[in-house]
Amino acid sequence: MKYLVLLFFTTLVHCLYPQTPFNTIQTEQQQLEDQLVLTVNALLEKDPDDAEKNCNSCLSLLRMTKRFCYFPEIIQLAAMTNVCKRSKQVDDQVCEGLVREQGPVIRKVLRTMDISGRDGHLACASILNSCPYPDVIPWEVPFPKPRPEHPHVHQPSHQTIEVVHLSDWHVDPEYEEDTETICDKPICCRKDNTDPDNILKKASRWGEYECDSPLTLIESMLEYIPNAITNTSFALLTGDIPPHEVWDTLPVSKAQIIQDASYALLHAHFDSPHFINAKVYPAIGNHESAPTNLFPLKSSKLPGGKRHEDLTMKWLYTALIDNWKGWIDSRYLPSVHKNSGSYISHPFPGLKLISINTNFCYNLNWWLYQQPAPKDPNGILAWLISHLQKAEDAKQKVWIIGHTSPGDESCFHDYSNYFYQIINRYAPHVIAGQFYGHTHRDEFQIFYKGDSQEVEDAISIAYMAPSITPFPNLNPGFRSYSVDTGTFEVIDSHTFIADLNQSIIWDHELKWYKEYSAHKLYQSPNNTHKPLSPSWWHTVSQEMEEDDSVFDLYWLNRYKQSPMTPACDKLCHINTICTIRAGKSEYRCDYLPNYPTNRPVILNVTEEEACGIQILAK
Repeated sequence: MKYLVLLFFTTLVHCLYPQTPFNTIQTEQQQLEDQLVLTVNALLEKDPDDAEKNCNSCLSLLRMTKRFCYFPEIIQLAAMTNVCKRSKQVDDQVCEGLVREQGPVIRKVLRTMDISGRDGHLACASILNSCPYPDVIPWEVPFPKPRPEHPHVHQPSHQTIEVVHLSDWHVDPEYEEDTETICDKPICCRKDNTDPDNILKKASRWGEYECDSPLTLIESMLEYIPNAITNTSFALLTGDIPPHEVWDTLPVSKAQIIQDASYALLHAHFDSPHFINAKVYPAIGNHESAPTNLFPLKSSKLPGGKRHEDLTMKWLYTALIDNWKGWIDSRYLPSVHKNSGSYISHPFPGLKLISINTNFCYNLNWWLYQQPAPKDPNGILAWLISHLQKAEDAKQKVWIIGHTSPGDESCFHDYSNYFYQIINRYAPHVIAGQFYGHTHRDEFQIFYKGDSQEVEDAISIAYMAPSITPFPNLNPGFRSYSVDTGTFEVIDSHTFIADLNQSIIWDHELKWYKEYSAHKLYQSPNNTHKPLSPSWWHTVSQEMEEDDSVFDLYWLNRYKQSPMTPACDKLCHINTICTIRAGKSEYRCDYLPNYPTNRPVILNVTEEEACGIQILAK
């Protein structure tokens, strides 16, 4: 939690000094820096038993920073960097980079926020878990037609196709074998972080648990896929190609080179009839942008000046159109630009695939805090509904793919609530599956009718794919699905992993293998529902509640058999089951609600984040 506090508020401190003569600024700068360092350090020592105090502290600091939001940018950046460094929680270079890249946007956004009202409470709740989460703003999502009383029911064909699901490969072009794996940066295994005369632990050829993916790991996985799955129909790639170098993503040409090279490698393996020979359908992750996480709305008021013009992300959407050619029908490629990275395609007869940019529900996309904030940023939900309605009218089935699941802790409750209404309207007769990534773990989430969480009301499943990167403390992995070509429902899910620790210890070639089949592993005599249907998965979650051995299987597989898998106590067990049933993020248990709830409230979740602010922890 201390790293969440530090990054959040050192970023906000970007708005620091009112316009005064230079000699006065110097005096005020020192005084304000001293005060802010004391305030940040006090907030780092948050009292888990005093929620009101924690919330007031967070809001007070926001109010203080907003009052000083009108100084020249160069002074603001320097002061903000000093506060970060003096707090001594993050490496100096990380402080400098984060302030340089994220600061200008925070400055624009903070000025528009009502700190004492919902805006401030939302920021403190969603990012720092310091305040009760504000109630969702009620909105009945409009639909072009009511749900049909007797929707068309697709019949199983009893014929299957195989679909590969890759996610979060986070390739690091600066990874070097024999460099230091233990460092004070968010990721290690780089020459710049290595003292060649004092290496505590050398990086292996294939990767390390403290580092992002070397190219050798990526190539090893791509070479293994055609051996494991002999007839891939198509593949999904649910985002996050660049490394976790969140403090140093600029200039944008740096991020673009990484992505261009990565997609060229994917084309070489997937397009060739001698290798995988299948199309790939990607989604945009939060790390695709530079600076990281920042996807502006069409209504966003961007900072002025030539050096900020890349914040529009036009460069990204243009680059992705070029990189995705040959996979996405040319008719739909212009949608990537028009719809902020979202598009449709038809990977198989009778199936429509809708790829959405989920960064418009992501709590570290600072643009979403700028007021006034629309309920449907960039109209992505309305666009999604239009294509779901067309699919319903045409009796097609739909897969939705994206990076961050709407049930993730980082997805705003409001957006998740509105998305959940869409799932309720079109599942299960239209929406046959949802596929995401982001968490780096091997997981799933269940969606239900209305406010129910009963087995008979389970209507949709979201599959979160395991990451290829071993960061943080995971084995690399990917999935494939066996899919019925009549219903386009997943009838089995297969996870493949490599035991990174064995390759490191014995200096062996990386050995990939099938870890498990979900159907075979979790099927039980008491589960009479159709395998891998939403009700089947709900029953599996019930068996996890009742039988520790079933839960322990899931927990170990969730970490892909990593030797770094943490222990899971009773509260962790409860929270994990709660998360599985939280297709809507307000159904989670790991936040402080603003109203009485029957769900347990578990705030001291210690599990390491893969893509949130906590990646700065070292």
